[in-house]
Amino acid sequence: MKNKLPLSVVIITKNEANNIAESITSAQFAQEILVIDAFSTDATAEIAQSHGAKVLCNKWHGYGTQKNFGAQHAAHNWILFLDADERVSPELQRILPDVITRAEYSVYWITLEDIFLGKRMKHLVGHNPRLIQKIQAHWNTAHVHEQMLYADTNIPAQYKDGMSGEIQESIIHQSYTSISAYLKKMHRYTSLDAEEMHKTSTHRSGRAVTKNPLLPIYLAFRQFGKLLLYRKGILDGWQGVVWCALSAYYELEMGNKYLALRHPELDSGSRSFDNVDSGSSPE
Repeated sequence: MKNKLPLSVVIITKNEANNIAESITSAQFAQEILVIDAFSTDATAEIAQSHGAKVLCNKWHGYGTQKNFGAQHAAHNWILFLDADERVSPELQRILPDVITRAEYSVYWITLEDIFLGKRMKHLVGHNPRLIQKIQAHWNTAHVHEQMLYADTNIPAQYKDGMSGEIQESIIHQSYTSISAYLKKMHRYTSLDAEEMHKTSTHRSGRAVTKNPLLPIYLAFRQFGKLLLYRKGILDGWQGVVWCALSAYYELEMGNKYLALRHPELDSGSRSFDNVDSGSSPE
């Protein structure tokens, strides 16, 4: 492709042989595609190289650390972060040159659309700070649900905070094709989230949490109501309702694991925390 955009696309991977080719293909408009691989045992690195990406291996220390490592080695000032199971939509590809040329902010939030159980979610969409100027922002070192921090203040970027921009065009997340696949990853993430809650006494949303025994139930009901009604998940069909229910279950399990950490005598094995792969979180 001629006249590629002066942009580095950073993709973090671990055993993503089934996903990495499509992710790289969707980013071919960029001058640099940098894959940060956590020493995959499958063909991830070889496939990435064969599709034109530069591959750097770095031991896994969490999402934020991997992304910061990629940013440090990026050749360009502007960086777009992708997960291996994500694709840059054609609409986003078309708008990026104008965004970078006319940039008013150093951090941009991009819409994330999930394809869940075969359906592209139109209401249960997310927003994530994925496009940055590398000297202006960096990621914190949380093992999961990492946050973007402004370099000058070290304050987390917040959606619609007035200091960052927004891009409506989307990144497409090739999400779960089965409920069992969701649950398999969910069990790992809830463990990591519970650990973070235990360390910081804050929920991943930033709210303070207590050791109230009803906390898991409260978190689950709040999540279900928020996604189903406020976020209009019910309009995404039966897949949307299932997504809302699974997200509520995520909160329930995370809350129970948090209480088990606060009260080890109640622990029934939830502290056996597994390693996490490099894909997007279940939510």
